Amino acid sequence: MQTITINGRFLGQPLSGVQRFARELTLALDRKIAAGTVPDALKGASWRLAVPGDAPADIDLKAITVDSFGSGPGHLWEQTALYRRSRGGRLIGFGGSGPLFGRRQLVVIHDVTIFRHPQSFRRSYRLLHGALGFALTRTAKIGTVSEFSRRELASVFRVPASGIDVIYNAVDHFATIVPDESIIGRLGLETGGFFLLVGTMKPNKNLDFAIRAFEALGQTGQKLVVVGGTAPTVFRAKGTASTGKIIYAGRLTDAEIAALERHATAFIFPSLYEGFGIPPLEAMTQACPVLAADIPSIREASGKAALYFDPVKEHELVSAMKRITADQDLRDELRAEGRRNVARFSWDASADRVLTLLEKL
Repeated sequence: MQTITINGRFLGQPLSGVQRFARELTLALDRKIAAGTVPDALKGASWRLAVPGDAPADIDLKAITVDSFGSGPGHLWEQTALYRRSRGGRLIGFGGSGPLFGRRQLVVIHDVTIFRHPQSFRRSYRLLHGALGFALTRTAKIGTVSEFSRRELASVFRVPASGIDVIYNAVDHFATIVPDESIIGRLGLETGGFFLLVGTMKPNKNLDFAIRAFEALGQTGQKLVVVGGTAPTVFRAKGTASTGKIIYAGRLTDAEIAALERHATAFIFPSLYEGFGIPPLEAMTQACPVLAADIPSIREASGKAALYFDPVKEHELVSAMKRITADQDLRDELRAEGRRNVARFSWDASADRVLTLLEKL
């Protein structure tokens, strides 16, 4: 019986876009395996989610077995315990890394931010992940999350773009969330009285730019709610000035963020670099108008469903905030476009793509 192993190291990591991608695709694959809707070549396979022994196995699977074993630093676990456990079968890694000597593996590398914005990362992190990327693009089947990222990976790692496949992100998980409306009162907010900004203080996320633009906006009756945190062991955090109109909410649950999106004037996404950009699409599921940085990956993911601005020109974001505040028709138009846009992506469709690629390993 053939064995297919999913690298479950993501279960022991803080939840961000990469871990969300891994979790939701694993759940989508589990649904398909349980329903028997997998390619004939993969029917009868034994599926398992390999998890470091010290990581919480907090994922509800029906057809995929959770296999906890080994311990130690994540990369060491991958190169030793995971490699030994997965030999002889197929291996899937959704988080951009995997055993260097694995030959029948699919690895999804989300972006090349460490090369395009190295100041966002510590040197040790850049060196390790850069070396992994160069090695894996030559030994594994590589996937990524957008056409933009496919071109970027090909350019940086000097491999043919034709050998890299696109497995899109999706936001089905966010569309079904029951919003926690209590957050509105707890933060002292009113419907249509605030902009929402979600992210970390990594330089490429450009949050300080958006905060400065809001401060330059003047008296419009709006507040700015900043949601998110930092990971100081990896990223170089940067402080920002604040005023009485800016609320730093820290980390919030998905249900709380969904409620904020439903009541916000608009969602602001000022990032300088992304492989895909899930947050704008999550906002669209909650009928929240989106103001987004005009960069290729966001154009690819958001299409006509966002009002774009140059993420290095403060006056353009100020103008976009003024326009969205004053124009009800524009807000309604962006809400409608957002609903149409998110329908282009689904975790089930992405899981089908993964299954097709596994067949070919």
